[in-house]
Amino acid sequence: MNQRNLSRSLVLLATIPIALALSSCSGPSEPPPNIVLVVLDTVRDDVAGNQVPGHPEASVAPALQRLASEGTRFENAWSNAPWTVPSHASLFTGRLLSSHRCSGQHWHFAYEGRTMAERLSEAGYRTMAFFSNPWLTDRLTGVLRGFEEEYADPVVVSRALESPDQGGAETVRNIARWLDTQRGDEPFLMFVNFLEAHLPYAPNPRYRRTYLEGTPPREFVSTTLADSVNCGLRDVGSVDWTHIREMYAGDVNTSDCLLGALVEVLKAHGLYEDTVIIVTSDHGELIGEHGFFEHQFGVYEELLAVPLVIRAPERLEPGLREDPVMLTDLYATVLELAGLEPDPAAEHSRTLLGAPAPADRPVIAEYSGPSPMLRNKLRAVAPELEAPFLTTAYLTVRVGGLRLTLGSDGTSELQDLSDEPMPPEELARRREELTTTLGRLLPGCSNYGAGADLRTDPGLEARLRSLGYLS
Repeated sequence: MNQRNLSRSLVLLATIPIALALSSCSGPSEPPPNIVLVVLDTVRDDVAGNQVPGHPEASVAPALQRLASEGTRFENAWSNAPWTVPSHASLFTGRLLSSHRCSGQHWHFAYEGRTMAERLSEAGYRTMAFFSNPWLTDRLTGVLRGFEEEYADPVVVSRALESPDQGGAETVRNIARWLDTQRGDEPFLMFVNFLEAHLPYAPNPRYRRTYLEGTPPREFVSTTLADSVNCGLRDVGSVDWTHIREMYAGDVNTSDCLLGALVEVLKAHGLYEDTVIIVTSDHGELIGEHGFFEHQFGVYEELLAVPLVIRAPERLEPGLREDPVMLTDLYATVLELAGLEPDPAAEHSRTLLGAPAPADRPVIAEYSGPSPMLRNKLRAVAPELEAPFLTTAYLTVRVGGLRLTLGSDGTSELQDLSDEPMPPEELARRREELTTTLGRLLPGCSNYGAGADLRTDPGLEARLRSLGYLS
């Protein structure tokens, strides 16, 4: 028996007397549900909730919309970070980056508290993770700590392929194979990450035939284009962003197709009706907005607004929720679904199973700046590149329509994003007052130093290179 399973067994043995004592003075209780937590990597909320560009009769993400029609859709959901590693760390811990400290400068997960998976594993859940994103591996970050079984699939990107493979199809097959072998009564927590909406954009053949007629079958949007835009070697105005967004929508559709396939697998195994399904994204994407292409360099709305749908039969009222929520809230929500005590130290994690949050609840995101690896890659593309976005960290908080963003370079931006914003002159008059009030809601500085460069094995480096993280 390995150390992880031994520790789990000791914890379970220690809880038996307590469980027996409770059972003797209480009636039968409902068994804890299976929980499937799906991250559609790099999916913007405004794209997932819209129609196919030029085809108002067709949804970009029909599987997600079907799930939303049976569950609860949160239309005001925010990621706590604009890229994979700190965002997933916040999701699994209920903490902000300044608390779990897993960032572009220090991406190894050294959090001292217990993660979502660890809490559920200790309570008798089986925990497994299915993914292809290399950033989630134990070798690179360790953010999946607590998942007892991990199934990582390779990313294969080549110009010789008609449809580059980001690993999602094999992920679904792995899930089906895993479920085929299960005969026990233990509930499970299943984490799934579908990477298909990440650069390079390569919509599936069916989507191309239906909605991208005239696009060459082997065309895909490369990370090289993103690098040239971000480095200023390609003028933003010279890029056909309409076509790029069409290709991105196709990638979101590919990710959604995999979500639909996962739902069908759950149905085929008789698990769908009684399983809680949570679907969200770790961050969005910049597609020409603010002069950037991909998901770094700031804390813009396009990076932080993410889809969130929860189907929790008899636990959460179906319909539309407009209250402000964050990915950190999924930590408290999953604990409650599993019947576990909340974590009082996770002050930014609020269960979504209760009453909606107040409309003026602060939502917070942090960004420690580009990693040394990303800076080195961009400087390899443009050796003379010197720009503030290469070194600036950001903190941002939104309360209602008001949003304050502070940069480690001393910049400060106050915005009114409400449907009826206050006149510019009034916003300017109240700037000092509002900046002070909102600033008190922010955690400490997110500038955690220069950090170290990446050192990993050649196979992992190749996967990161295919996704645009290495030159």
